[in-house]
Amino acid sequence: MSRKGDSMRNTIKAVKRLVSEIESYIYCNNYDKVDKLADELINATKIIKEQCTNTTRFGNNTGSGRRVEYPGFSLISTLPFLYKPIEIRNYYEGDYLEKFSDRRTDDLKRAGALELHNKFWMSNNVEGGNIFGSIPLELIDKDSAKTLFSYGWKQADVTIYEIDEGITLRELDRICSGIFNHYIIATEMRNSTKLVLDFNI
Repeated sequence: MSRKGDSMRNTIKAVKRLVSEIESYIYCNNYDKVDKLADELINATKIIKEQCTNTTRFGNNTGSGRRVEYPGFSLISTLPFLYKPIEIRNYYEGDYLEKFSDRRTDDLKRAGALELHNKFWMSNNVEGGNIFGSIPLELIDKDSAKTLFSYGWKQADVTIYEIDEGITLRELDRICSGIFNHYIIATEMRNSTKLVLDFNI
């Protein structure tokens, strides 16, 4: 199945969830919640339309040439990152993520990149997503990168979007889970700007 097909199916699933939630809140006479969810539903359907009308661009997933646009998302740039892959499907089960975090920290220490990693992610606070170990390639030297590669880290082009202020983090997480397979939602602490990092894996 193509990434385009995956993303559109995920967006449609999000639409179905939203419709179900709207129906539930109508029964409860909670029209404030219905109004908010209706905005999310409009956003999701706009994304489906974008996916349909940008078929050629969406299908071109190679390198920094990929330029897909979504409502409320402003493209900033595409940068190479190193990331530590998740090795199991159900990573929230048991203590996998805790052990993963320990291995990630150990890898970064051995590569002499832990301080740079921590500084970067302290200035860009992670709010959500499904990438749990990454660092911009340009922040570290070749030896550090070589060490991380030897521990199984991989390189990916990451498309970075700035997000409109009107999109809440909850809504943003719902949108991203529908259109991106591998992503991070972050807040740039300097100016409270919401960012989405789409990992082209």
